Amino acid sequence: MTDFHYIFIESLRNTYEAGGVVMLPILLSGVVGFYFLFSSWFRIGSDFFRKDITKVVRRMQRGLTGERAIAGAESFTDEQRVQTTLTDLRKRGGFLSRELSYAIEIAQKNYDEFRDYMQVRMMKSVRYMEQGNHIVMVMAAAAPLLGLLGTVTGMVSTFEVITLYGNQNPVLMADGISEALISTQSGLLIAFPLTLLKQRLDERIEILKQEMELGATVIDNYFATRAGQRHCEP
Repeated sequence: MTDFHYIFIESLRNTYEAGGVVMLPILLSGVVGFYFLFSSWFRIGSDFFRKDITKVVRRMQRGLTGERAIAGAESFTDEQRVQTTLTDLRKRGGFLSRELSYAIEIAQKNYDEFRDYMQVRMMKSVRYMEQGNHIVMVMAAAAPLLGLLGTVTGMVSTFEVITLYGNQNPVLMADGISEALISTQSGLLIAFPLTLLKQRLDERIEILKQEMELGATVIDNYFATRAGQRHCEP
């Protein structure tokens, strides 16, 4: 271990001790909050960072309807277009592509049950993405409140020192003031990133929900048109 690492660890230990008894629950709230936050990121996968998330459904629609700029695509059969679209979705990867490819497979196997099945699938998918998000919000709100509690306990300790020894020696009051300031600082340092990252996560989940609903509608319309054309054939 280098001197830098040793100094850094020692600084963290001193900060933790100076923050008083509320530092442990503050750190625990941060650990729990970031655990569920990163768990949601992991469930969403690469779609959390990708910028083309709003273009996936449009590409899928173009693939199903034969509008893709591929040589010979206009001569593809319906089944070939579906298989090509499925291949493209699987190649892209990500949560949205996986759900859309699964929806196409369901519609392809049994279109009559597609709508009822997809309603249930959508509910499960949204619940899967949002699992544990409320805990992140609770931890983000609890961290600064615990820091405020540390401020109160630190000031109480300071006033006790003043009562016993007066205010002529600032060294005696330093521990209480440090506890008040460090606990507040620690609570805010945990709450700020949790709040900002949770907002980003909510935005991505909302976009995924909208794109899933739009994709399900596109798939429904496409296979409904195919079913109608088959019934009209002599």
